[in-house]
Amino acid sequence: MSWKAIDALDDARDATASLLLPFDAGRWARLALIALFVGGLGGSGGAGSNTGTTTPTGGGSTDIPVDSLPGFVTPENVVAAVIALAAVAIALSIVWSFVGSVMQFVLVDAVVSKDVRIREPFRERFWLGVRLFGFQVGLLVAVLAVIGIPVAAVFLGSVAFTPAVALFAIPLVLLGLLLVFVVAIVMQLTTDFVVPTMMAEDRTLLSSWGRVVPVFRAEFSEFGLYVIVRFILGILASIGIGIAALLALLVVAIPFAIVGGGAFLALNAANVALTSTVGLVVFGALGLLFVLAAIAVGAVVQMPVVTYFRYYSLFLLGSADDSLDLVSQFRSDDDSSAPEGPTPA
Repeated sequence: MSWKAIDALDDARDATASLLLPFDAGRWARLALIALFVGGLGGSGGAGSNTGTTTPTGGGSTDIPVDSLPGFVTPENVVAAVIALAAVAIALSIVWSFVGSVMQFVLVDAVVSKDVRIREPFRERFWLGVRLFGFQVGLLVAVLAVIGIPVAAVFLGSVAFTPAVALFAIPLVLLGLLLVFVVAIVMQLTTDFVVPTMMAEDRTLLSSWGRVVPVFRAEFSEFGLYVIVRFILGILASIGIGIAALLALLVVAIPFAIVGGGAFLALNAANVALTSTVGLVVFGALGLLFVLAAIAVGAVVQMPVVTYFRYYSLFLLGSADDSLDLVSQFRSDDDSSAPEGPTPA
């Protein structure tokens, strides 16, 4: 017995190799930019920062009297700065997520046509990306409402905190974990199968979901196996990407270390303090350039994996329903033709 979800792995590998090889710097750069938004900043995590005025050390406390701070550094200004930074971070994350939604369609265009472009497909698929982004926001709001309303009721005093309420927190946490799991699967199926369906048949997102649900039912074991294989490969790929990105960053860090060391010696010889304006500008610029280089390295390293997974989902979708097959031209000659899938309602 042949499993379509397994056979698609080989087809995806061959198609990915044919797209990426022979090496073309421009194509790789454009694909890396797309992968940056589709795959995210693979190894980046939320790094917390300490903003307290007291830092424990081996010798005791380093309390800084508020009176000794510059006039513009007041508790009110610090709070305002934190709120402003949080607002900027939220706004940037929203913009990033929206661009990523459009880039999902740009990626499908790229791997299907093998003509990797960004600006024109982005304009053409803009409103499809709006629908996908709206769907993602709707799911997020629904989850936050289910979890957040009971929590807010307790914290705002609408519901008294009693042992019975505390006991209710256990199923609430379990429900939250279940919702996160379900939403993760729904979003994975949406980007992997609903997005190409929207493009193949010029449908809206909800209509495309209605189109692929019969396909999922008809090939339930295949798509169930796909979810399992995709999850396992995703974990292995994340580990591989992390190791490769770390090794690449070590190489990239060498010139920055050399330039930084030279700048340190030069400033020291000129009796310029590292905390002076010149020192802050020099090392701030080096730090910013290194962060940008790290982002670029991460994007390039994860790009083949992002491309491979997109081909994988497209090959499986086409095998399950040939009217949704966007990659039929890339199938190997010994592949059996895709069966006729269920007709749309």
